[in-house]
Amino acid sequence: MIQHKSSTWFQSPILWSGAIFLCAFWYWGYDGITFSDDVYYITTGHAFWQGNDVLSDYHFSSRFGSYIFSGLMTFLFGFSDRAGSLASLFAYLVTLFLIVKIVPKKRQQFWAVIFFVTQVYLLHFLTKVYPDSLLVFWAILIPFVASYRHVHPITSSFLLVIALLMGFMTKETIVFLFPFPLFILFLDWKSKLLGKFHLYFGVLSICFSILYLGYYWWEFGDPFFRIQSVHQGHYISEYTFFDKDLSSMLWRISFSPLLTFIERGYWLWIILSIPAIFTGLKKYENIKTEFAIAICCMLAGFWWMTTSLEYYNPLYLNPRHLIILVPLLAVLIGLGASSWLDDPKTRNITVAMILVGSFLGMAIGDWKQAVFLSVFASVLWSRDIWKGTFQQAILVILLVVPAIYSARYQHQLKGYDHFKNSLEDALRSEEEVIVVNNFVEFSKEVLLPFQPEHQASLFPIERLNEFEELAPEKFTLIIYSYYKHAYPKEIPDVVDFLDLVEEMGYEVIEEKEDRWVKVFRFLEGGK
Repeated sequence: MIQHKSSTWFQSPILWSGAIFLCAFWYWGYDGITFSDDVYYITTGHAFWQGNDVLSDYHFSSRFGSYIFSGLMTFLFGFSDRAGSLASLFAYLVTLFLIVKIVPKKRQQFWAVIFFVTQVYLLHFLTKVYPDSLLVFWAILIPFVASYRHVHPITSSFLLVIALLMGFMTKETIVFLFPFPLFILFLDWKSKLLGKFHLYFGVLSICFSILYLGYYWWEFGDPFFRIQSVHQGHYISEYTFFDKDLSSMLWRISFSPLLTFIERGYWLWIILSIPAIFTGLKKYENIKTEFAIAICCMLAGFWWMTTSLEYYNPLYLNPRHLIILVPLLAVLIGLGASSWLDDPKTRNITVAMILVGSFLGMAIGDWKQAVFLSVFASVLWSRDIWKGTFQQAILVILLVVPAIYSARYQHQLKGYDHFKNSLEDALRSEEEVIVVNNFVEFSKEVLLPFQPEHQASLFPIERLNEFEELAPEKFTLIIYSYYKHAYPKEIPDVVDFLDLVEEMGYEVIEEKEDRWVKVFRFLEGGK
């Protein structure tokens, strides 16, 4: 059963150190929007709280949980992506509180918190408006409340249903945890611990399912409208597998996830969680077993589950999708700290598995991960050489430094504030046409909020025929160099546009260039 801790657990310096780190990263680690789906979530959330009808046949609109909280922040603090990302910060902070609450011992809490707040991709999306950031909270809440099912069966059953429902209303990847209650039922049946929890959970699940499906039946005439809209949102791309050859599919469901975990910095987290997963599955231990079952459900879902009911198409493992693994892995790493740190046999096996990731990193040319994993493994292995406190301090530094450096790297790569200043300077020139990268024009409502005239001035670089028809006497071209990193498919658009303006006889009358932005002012030849 759960070990009851003092009511002063929330005064833990470990908790508040983690919270301060997250808040500091949210403030100083901000590097702007991603010019992608976050634009939809920011604008839709704000429109929702303005009283507009945002539900449509577009499957993102049914992700209520992905935009109502960020929309509330923009409603309260003004429309901006910074305000919207307060929802992500709040979700991370509450998740942090749950980690400290559920992990019983201070040493375990220390390692759980360290590994939660230093995962690079988790931190990257702390400052963004994405459903995955909010799903971090709903994902950990599921095994968290299940751990209390024998102590508070009614409350736990209600919160578990709410967590699954709100998670599904936030993003569909929470379905990886839908089998979790069935495994818990089997576990309790085998242990002869069946009680009120499962009865209440079953009744509440049926009731809320009827309400949820009934809403779509009433609104669209189809109780399974949400499922249909998700399927209709599928399209063939380089990230789908059902349309590829058999070798591509076999690679995706076998070794590809391993390399993804290494490249995206999840390998160490997974390896260090294995001791707790193993003991939690081998013998029932409250908390450890619930989290072990949950992480196995999620890993199996990411590895093999299909995104469509009509054909088999495993999910593309975008590193953003994977951040919901982090809080569960962090808890398991903390619970298993005495094994991977103190037990010589377990530590040696763990070091060997970390080094496997390092060697694979070398094989695929990812030298940063290879070096990081090798150094971490070496320090972990050398526990008998260094004093425990000194060794642990080095391990913490190895985790914290890359996390902080990642923010600096993004700032240097993106130059977001400088780009926005360049765009605003161009708009002040009162040019009627400002040609920009396609992803910039797509994001105009967030970049230039409540400025319809300036938004109308932006012209996407891909619309060559329309530009040729428009043929302005003069215009400004702003090329945001970030497109080479984030949107390399737009490289031909830039080349084709420059060729077009040369054919049309435009001349460059002013040119500015730095590492982030190129600004050209063109005038029609001979004028």
